[in-house]
Amino acid sequence: MMEKRYVWQCRGAWTLIVIANVLWLWFGIGSALVEGGGWFNWFMHLLIPGGIFIFSSAVAWRWGRIGAILFIFEGVVAAGIIVVALVADRLLPPTLLMMLLTLALPPLIGGVFLLVCIEQREGSNSSENR
Repeated sequence: MMEKRYVWQCRGAWTLIVIANVLWLWFGIGSALVEGGGWFNWFMHLLIPGGIFIFSSAVAWRWGRIGAILFIFEGVVAAGIIVVALVADRLLPPTLLMMLLTLALPPLIGGVFLLVCIEQREGSNSSENR
């Protein structure tokens, strides 16, 4: 059985992942409604980043370790893009901070928590099998 002290990482990871999914899907729907534009506009607003988060969530649900690594990768890529925008002086610092808090950190932290949860689960299973 998984140790109680690591259960919060599992719950925290999935809570963060679900919140990020809902946030970005809601944002995509709102953006598509405001901009109008047609089916391609709707498709793109729902696909990026909401669809990417949903895809990663499905992968993480089925193949935990691969999904966790995918989330970490997404967080690192988003953070890299934000750093490039900061260095290029493309956006204001408050905008970049908000992007970091909503786009880069949720998948990064969720992926790390999920990876810790999986490692603990596998570690406790292997110790029970001895």
